[in-house]
Amino acid sequence: MSNAGVPIKLLYEAEGMKVTVEMKNGEIYRGLLLNAEDTMNMTISDVVRTARNGQVSKLPTVYLRGSGVRFISLPELLKNAPLFKKVLNMKKRAEAATAGKGQGTKRKRE
Repeated sequence: MSNAGVPIKLLYEAEGMKVTVEMKNGEIYRGLLLNAEDTMNMTISDVVRTARNGQVSKLPTVYLRGSGVRFISLPELLKNAPLFKKVLNMKKRAEAATAGKGQGTKRKRE
């Protein structure tokens, strides 16, 4: 997990929460995220599956392959995840490190 990017780490944070996953084939799965992997493979339980034609079915557990995932909708609760605070702090430090460097637009030249 140490080499995983921000989206994958955020997916790990969502384990144990309700998620909605849209697949490339048009199917939509909504359920409790049990497990996620670096490849975005995931196991979801108490699933409501909506087929492309609109047919709804309930399934106890589903394993979704990451290469087939188009979109994942995560709970709003994750916008306050500690992960985002770390990213924001890193961004502020990077901006502070480059402050004052550049074309010198603030100097008055005559």
